[in-house]
Amino acid sequence: MATEKKEIKSLKSDETVYVAFQNRSPRNVTLYWHDYSGKLVRYAVIKSGGIYSIDTFVTHPWSVSDSKTGDRLFVDNQFVFFPKVQPQEGDEPRYDRFFIDLPVYPLLIRCLQEIRKKIPKNEMDRLHIPDNLKHALKYVPDLKCSTYERFSIIDHDQS
Repeated sequence: MATEKKEIKSLKSDETVYVAFQNRSPRNVTLYWHDYSGKLVRYAVIKSGGIYSIDTFVTHPWSVSDSKTGDRLFVDNQFVFFPKVQPQEGDEPRYDRFFIDLPVYPLLIRCLQEIRKKIPKNEMDRLHIPDNLKHALKYVPDLKCSTYERFSIIDHDQS
């Protein structure tokens, strides 16, 4: 039984929601909107402890990555965040807060991330580590924003 991969992209712009992204991680993060063709559009850099508020739509997905390393982070405990309709009171919009957090990666993945930051690819074969770790360094993909299926990144300010 074949499973079909669903492309992550914005659909309609008809149901407005008000979102405040709060960065609870110790890292500066980059906020991306997934546009109508599935491309990542760089929207903002949110400093550690910072908040970024935006009017968006229910069918518009958002993602976050570490601004320095590109490692993916969670928004509301998921890698791709879809806003939900929240009840509003009165005429003024109420921005619902959603938290940006570091995911808890398995120890092996965290070790691979750290080794890849410190050792050039062409020197990994020379490490005195088990062969299965060398294999993982070569073939286990990094969990970076660039690994979202079929996406490229464009700047919001330039589009």
